[in-house]
Amino acid sequence: MKIKIRRNAADIYRNENTDLSGVYIGDPVWEDRLQKISGKTLEVDTETLFKYEFNTKPIKGVSREGIRIPEEYVEEVIDDVRKGKAYCELCNQTSNSDKVCTNCGKTDYLEAFFDDDDYES
Repeated sequence: MKIKIRRNAADIYRNENTDLSGVYIGDPVWEDRLQKISGKTLEVDTETLFKYEFNTKPIKGVSREGIRIPEEYVEEVIDDVRKGKAYCELCNQTSNSDKVCTNCGKTDYLEAFFDDDDYES
């Protein structure tokens, strides 16, 4: 699974983190990372999946560990493996089923990554 980062991701971040007076209140480290990865396609760590954000694998020259990218900075998801899976809010694990948690066996705590009609193949 991969994600393509928007070319203007750093601009989006700067705009979101500039107050009405024009004062920048963002994190310069995060801004620098977004600048370096803007427009790039990155590998996603699929061990722990989320509905609205993505953990990347380590990015050479940017981070020795993966970083979590919010959906708003993502232009495209490639080979999305989240279809039919869910996040279990009880055991905090990714379930391979969106009906019953494949880790703890519970059903009431699953948040499906997609509603059936929301998923685009």
